[in-house]
Amino acid sequence: NEIVNQIKQVCDEADVDVPHIFTEFGSFTVGESGGAIYKVLYQKQQNDREKWNMINSSFITTLPDSWAISKRFIMLALNRWNEEYERVLLGGLTCDSDDYYNSEQNVNAIYLPKYHKDKPLYIGFFNTGAYQESIGGYGGIQHCLIPAPKHILIDRDVNGAIQTRVFKEQQSSEQMLDILGY
Repeated sequence: NEIVNQIKQVCDEADVDVPHIFTEFGSFTVGESGGAIYKVLYQKQQNDREKWNMINSSFITTLPDSWAISKRFIMLALNRWNEEYERVLLGGLTCDSDDYYNSEQNVNAIYLPKYHKDKPLYIGFFNTGAYQESIGGYGGIQHCLIPAPKHILIDRDVNGAIQTRVFKEQQSSEQMLDILGY
């Protein structure tokens, strides 16, 4: 709205017709509209110094800009904030060596609450834009057969109360087998 209002204001001041506006609505205009939530499944020790928290998805399929153009997003732990933190790196489930968050993995580790097998940790990536799933492919067959995640729409009603609804459930193995013709 702000961009359209600014264009209208400038056109009015210059006494010219308002143009037709065409845009892809990329991260600049709707960056805050998307997010991704992951569960840390397990932690693996890579060497003496590197601990990798492995998520229940793939950065290649759900946040392709994170590996394709080294885009960094706002990332937060969603629970266990008041616990002890540790320096970790984040990896995805695929066998692809590029399936990690942040292309400079040896320099830019992330601090998250310590991993505990019996205490789930959820992390969220925010301001991912409106099209990460378009780049990675919505539905269909994903890289390394990672299922498409559940999509939830979050909005406010006319009174400002937050409303949520499931747009699409997580892709099942049966749906993927059907696409593959089995």
